Amino acid sequence: MVAGDKLGWALATNAAATVMTILLGFGLAMVIGMPLGVLVSASPMAAEAIYPLLVFTHAIPIVAIAPVIIVIFGVDLASRLIIVVLITFFPIMVATASGMLNAPQDMIELARAAGATRIGEIWTVRIPHAVSFIFGGLRIGITVAAVGAVVSEFVSSEEGLGYLVVSATTRFDVPMAMASVVVLALTSVVLYQLVGAAQHAFFPWSIRSAEPAS
Repeated sequence: MVAGDKLGWALATNAAATVMTILLGFGLAMVIGMPLGVLVSASPMAAEAIYPLLVFTHAIPIVAIAPVIIVIFGVDLASRLIIVVLITFFPIMVATASGMLNAPQDMIELARAAGATRIGEIWTVRIPHAVSFIFGGLRIGITVAAVGAVVSEFVSSEEGLGYLVVSATTRFDVPMAMASVVVLALTSVVLYQLVGAAQHAFFPWSIRSAEPAS
């Protein structure tokens, strides 16, 4: 019983640390990714200037660059957040830009005919149309944020599920390692569902019906 209590406590405390890293990194990725998506879609000049750089940044394997980030920024929470943001912001940005660019042309023309400015067109037509796309990107983002958090904990942390997996495997403690992996998977599923629940709660109109048209 004592061993079980110890296992449960270790999983709970380290899962809490990982969830904090995931949520903070995911929040920063949203703050960075969504405005970049709007900028890239609204300005061809900005797209040509920064999009190739963003693609190049995302193309670098995070496992390869994580040790470099740790060396530069140290072993504290900031380094882990940088790793999570680097792996998370890109799908959010692409989803936002895709939604903005796929706004119905007739709605855009109607807004222009009504005298909407460029900003008004973006705010009243393109962003509302992009909400469903954005939440698709957020669902992907929250799962890859979990990957980024664990990778960062593999490299530099003394807490979190990633650290627990590494420390358990070095001790050949397979039950602890497998339990950590299962908790991480469950955490990712729960966070994914929470993103969907947020869309249902705050933007129910953006959810397209799965029922076939009669």
